Amino acid sequence: MRSHLHYLLLDGFDPETGELALRVGAYAEESNEAQILRLKLHLGRAADPIQPLRRELQTHVQMPVPPLWDKGLKIIIRAIEDELAAEPGRQPQRYAWVRTQILHPTDERRGTLNHPVARQSEILWDWAQRFDQDGDAVRALELYERMLLLAPQHLPALARMASLLRQLGMIDEMLAITDRWVKAKPNDPDAQLRQGEALLHLERHKEAMEAFAGVLKVNPMHPLAHLGAAQAKSFAGGDPCPHLDAALELDREATLSVLRETFDFRVLQPIPGETIYSLEELPGLLGVSPGEAKAFIRERSLPTTPAGDGLREPELSRWVLIQNRYQLLPVGLHWLAPTPRHIPELP
Repeated sequence: MRSHLHYLLLDGFDPETGELALRVGAYAEESNEAQILRLKLHLGRAADPIQPLRRELQTHVQMPVPPLWDKGLKIIIRAIEDELAAEPGRQPQRYAWVRTQILHPTDERRGTLNHPVARQSEILWDWAQRFDQDGDAVRALELYERMLLLAPQHLPALARMASLLRQLGMIDEMLAITDRWVKAKPNDPDAQLRQGEALLHLERHKEAMEAFAGVLKVNPMHPLAHLGAAQAKSFAGGDPCPHLDAALELDREATLSVLRETFDFRVLQPIPGETIYSLEELPGLLGVSPGEAKAFIRERSLPTTPAGDGLREPELSRWVLIQNRYQLLPVGLHWLAPTPRHIPELP
């Protein structure tokens, strides 16, 4: 099955080993699935350094090296050799530019080589968006990241990377990108919201509260910031209802959707002397059937203890309060926390 060459992407150069890493993307004629060839060219040897690429293309896609790739790689190799000859030529940071190079098999305008830095940045942005539109989030992230080597404060790239990293569940990486986004454009509400969201996922509720408070300071009528602040408050053991009331007033549908589907009712702050109820006590406490009690845990985000064998009173109380206050269940729950079995001693 014949393939069509798509791109040649440089993955970097190691000045200690003389290895130039690259990859080739190709598509089979009757398939949308990409075939990726990874290989290393060894510089500083008497043999033709591009020969391994010629061999791989002939073996795997039955095609010669396109003239643009042959010419482009020779220019890149010559530039690297000139860098190596300079003093000091073995510093890895001198070769960061290699990772920003991508070559198209037939169109010089879609390759970064021989273009000014600003244009190279635009070319990488175009490639990243194409991968993004094709649903290849991992490849898109790579190209956005390489583009940022040339344009570190490119706000659309930072914003899109934050969304993709959230989508992939890479929250630590998402936080790093949102931090860069906030530094590039302080007081940007979208950047602060994403930063707060990442901090919430990492259970850093105090810092998350600061991010959402920054948004609300500029725009007190921002419903998503109120929802984020409510979640941060709840994690800390505080009262989320003032922020939830505000969010409900500003965007009722979105607020109810969050409360039904994604709001986390855990209280991360430990509370001395709190009561732990067994799962068997739950139906009696809430006046519901055992099946309904199980459904609350399974379908309504009622949190259990980390071991899954009980319920913390602060979390149960918070959950019931919100279910009743915002009428999230078909009927209200008649429950009031019992009198504590003992009064915790003051520190």
